[in-house]
Amino acid sequence: MNLKPFLFVILLSISTTYSNAQSVENSGWLFLSHTQKLSEKFDVLADAQLRTADQYTYWKNVLLRTALSYNLSKKHSIAVGYAYLGEGEKTDNGKEISVEHRSYAQYQFNFKARKKEISFRGRFEQRFIKEDEKVMFSQRARIFASFQAPIFSNTDFSKGLYVKIQNELFLNVQHKDRVNNSILDQNRPYAAVGFRVNEKMDFELGYMRLLKRELDEDINSNVMQVMITTSF
Repeated sequence: MNLKPFLFVILLSISTTYSNAQSVENSGWLFLSHTQKLSEKFDVLADAQLRTADQYTYWKNVLLRTALSYNLSKKHSIAVGYAYLGEGEKTDNGKEISVEHRSYAQYQFNFKARKKEISFRGRFEQRFIKEDEKVMFSQRARIFASFQAPIFSNTDFSKGLYVKIQNELFLNVQHKDRVNNSILDQNRPYAAVGFRVNEKMDFELGYMRLLKRELDEDINSNVMQVMITTSF
């Protein structure tokens, strides 16, 4: 098993997370992820996320995402999809709403080494960000790596306790001047403890140290995430 690409992403995450960030926030995410099998070759992917504002004061963001996935083999798949991101920022005058629409294509590689599960994903997004009646277009690449291993489980790891580490890098590849004027957009190192209820459902609690680059300053967020993953 060659883990060099995975280790590279993890090491790169460490080097980018400890930046000259000037602002620290604390928030919580609820993440629901589902895969619906249509046939041997086709799946429908669906995600829903709720994210709080700083200090868990209110629900700030909602992300809805779906895609049609084609399985090239048991390990390799490609997909095309759409995502909606709504953000509500409380101000003295009420709440300011901004909306982002995304189209995207992705490639994913999943494999197992004994009971360990490794995943790599590359995603290319087209972003349409609407603020103050103006729509800004940019494109972004995302590089994802995940490693999951059981702590206590049955023989085939269809049930049991596990640990997970992962990271995702977000890179602006076109019109970075329209977002934060930086190639690096976000970095999301993450660690979690989870329980596999059965072959169709995982439940986990994790911590993410999210770096988000802004025009005026970087923001580091301590994110506590509850994630439920299902597959039918």
